[in-house]
Amino acid sequence: MLLIYLSKPTERSKFIFKHIFKVQLGIPYSFTSDQDEFIAHKNEKICYNIERFSDNFFIKASGLLTDDSLKVWDINPGKLNGNHILFSNNTCDLGFDIFSASFFLLSRYEEYQPFKEDKSGRFPATESIAYKYGFLNIPIVDHWIQDFGRILLNKFPSLTIKRNSFDAILTYDIDVAYQYKGRSFWRNTGATIKDILKFDFGNIKRRLQVIIQNQTDPWDVYDHLLLTSRSSGFGSLFFFLLGNKSAHDRNLYFKSRVMKSLILKVKQHTQVGIHPSLMSHKNIGLLAMEKERLEAIIQEKVTKSRQHYLKIRFPETYQHLISVGITEDYSMGFPEKPGFRAGTCFPFYFYDLKNEKITNLKIYPVCVMEATFKYYLKLSPEQTLDEIIGIIDEVKKVGGTFIPIWHNDNLAKTLSGNCWRDCHDKMIDYLKNNQRTDT
Repeated sequence: MLLIYLSKPTERSKFIFKHIFKVQLGIPYSFTSDQDEFIAHKNEKICYNIERFSDNFFIKASGLLTDDSLKVWDINPGKLNGNHILFSNNTCDLGFDIFSASFFLLSRYEEYQPFKEDKSGRFPATESIAYKYGFLNIPIVDHWIQDFGRILLNKFPSLTIKRNSFDAILTYDIDVAYQYKGRSFWRNTGATIKDILKFDFGNIKRRLQVIIQNQTDPWDVYDHLLLTSRSSGFGSLFFFLLGNKSAHDRNLYFKSRVMKSLILKVKQHTQVGIHPSLMSHKNIGLLAMEKERLEAIIQEKVTKSRQHYLKIRFPETYQHLISVGITEDYSMGFPEKPGFRAGTCFPFYFYDLKNEKITNLKIYPVCVMEATFKYYLKLSPEQTLDEIIGIIDEVKKVGGTFIPIWHNDNLAKTLSGNCWRDCHDKMIDYLKNNQRTDT
């Protein structure tokens, strides 16, 4: 068993050591704060300390893991063997404090600091260390850990390092279930009047075909998504927005027969989760109410969630999710840029920096969203596919989990076809042809 010397074990150190050694490397380990015990240990050992005190594998501690404040740290960025690093230090055997660097990104330490919000009140990608130093599109924490594992194996050949397998979870946000179907008489009447004023007679025709002639709603893509996701061999998740109607929350009424029927249909084939309304990120009452609505429909506990607009505020949003019984969150991504918000494509547990504790909320990082490419970056579906494949390949390199976000309205069939659906389907084809790669 690997022995690690720590002058002062803390919740921060327990969190990051568990993630690195147990979750990703699969190495059994233990701590000691007794220098004599550490020196006497004859097997594999690492000294994590401010200074070296014996001939052993030494990583110089920066102090972040033994601190209990939220002060601003000098992250001392640099490069090592062509890779970006944080908390660099050329006096230790590794060249940087991998434990502090990994903790800094996984805990989202920078999001607890003052920052310039975007127009929706979110932490923007451009404020992140990853964007500023050019490694947002790389799961940098996972590369650090992989390289660390290889170094440890070279130093201690008797160790066994776990091999991680590439995986994917296909996820879909159902912000508005149907374009016309299931809307109230007054909503359809109001929308028709707006179409008349805009001389959009094509939209009026399509609306009437769905409502009166019972034709398939353009945004009813669920059979296709369930079929393609099932044939992919990967898991899938559908997140339903059930908040009260507002300028940003416009789904069908949660009590409508059409909405309930859709949710139950999807639930028969895959997993469902709650897509909390925009304002629920700071209103625990709204969050609890919307979760209870979904639970009443599916008649079981809801444990999975993704924030609408990917709006997260640390630590309040995650504290609220924990309070209402959510155990898995799929919001860890930037809306305006693809990439790895926390520097990883492996699930990890939320560390509450305000209360200095490890929680049971498991975070599943997302790395691409079609709305990012379509609305923020203004890319074509063809350009988007190239970008998505590049991200998939990055996830494959480290044996992580690729989690994309798609919306049903962008996958709708139109008279001229739908290149975004083609992009989605080609992404799945690429995943099917490249699945289960071990690293």
